Amino acid sequence: VVWHMSCSYKRHLYFKGGSMMAYHKVQDILELVESFHKQMRQALDRVSQEADAESVEWLSRQLRQHELHWQAALSGYEKRVAEGVLDTWLQYFPDEEIRRQIDSIVIRRDMTLDELTDLNVRFRQALIDLYETLSQASSAPRVHELFEQLKEHELAVVSKQSRKQQDSELVESSSHKKVS
Repeated sequence: VVWHMSCSYKRHLYFKGGSMMAYHKVQDILELVESFHKQMRQALDRVSQEADAESVEWLSRQLRQHELHWQAALSGYEKRVAEGVLDTWLQYFPDEEIRRQIDSIVIRRDMTLDELTDLNVRFRQALIDLYETLSQASSAPRVHELFEQLKEHELAVVSKQSRKQQDSELVESSSHKKVS
């Protein structure tokens, strides 16, 4: 069984002469990111339920817990952020780049610990790249700050999850010793 993540979202404004320019509201971008997290959480749930290796099951549960926490935090953040920030329209959104990165994530139930870790790093890096690009593209200070905070959060998650991977390798190592 293979699960693919996918994304698509775009609004267009048409100008005199027929030219077209894509714009995205900050709130819509956050909802899209939230949908990425939801897809990842659902796929990790399946991996956790169907994993053969104890360490893969453990890591997928840890990653899934983070996704649940992240979704709650993002929902709470949207409520606390000033309305003007969420209603801000951004002209540049790396739609093709993020779509390519997210669409390349394929989750299988028979993933190894290394494959699951690599997949998670690619997912996080796609989000970090997105936040960095949006932060740099925004001329509004509060929007810039929002995407910088989200980027810093993802960087902290990557650091924390690399420590959890080391823990899961210890779990795998100790489970192999028990079998021997």
